[in-house]
Amino acid sequence: MRFAILIVAAATAVFSVSVLAAGEGDLKVSTSQIVGLTKFLEEQPRSEHAPPIRALMYDWEDKTKDVVDYVCPGVLAPLPNDGVPNAPELLAQFIFGSAAFQIANPSQKGALQPSQLAGMRSMLKVYQVLLASDPKARIPRFDELLAKEADGSLPAYLEPVVTAECKQ
Repeated sequence: MRFAILIVAAATAVFSVSVLAAGEGDLKVSTSQIVGLTKFLEEQPRSEHAPPIRALMYDWEDKTKDVVDYVCPGVLAPLPNDGVPNAPELLAQFIFGSAAFQIANPSQKGALQPSQLAGMRSMLKVYQVLLASDPKARIPRFDELLAKEADGSLPAYLEPVVTAECKQ
């Protein structure tokens, strides 16, 4: 059953990307597309389709009532900062990862700790993909966070940071 759900999600993401890329439809994304498009951006952040998809997803995020997003600078440090490699893509992915988590887990809508963790994990996936194509784009703090994710300590590390930095 879970495999079937993954196939449907993958097909939806591919269809969404192809429709958006072709310029068909009204060029808006719906809540039902966010999880698949977020995964697409995690896997292919440099795709030619990524920038317009990000723009459409930002538009969706700005207007939706389906998720509650918190962007806490202390959690994201050193973002936002123009001097950080790939800052716009990484910040966007954090937002979309948090939103996708809340959509996939509606009972967690607005739950600060799990949505911040989901956003961070999504952003770190993109960070790894971007590093594979440009090893000079290293961000020391994100390297530390990747190590914490790898050893399973990321949730425990982030919890006090989120509590201190995210004022609801």
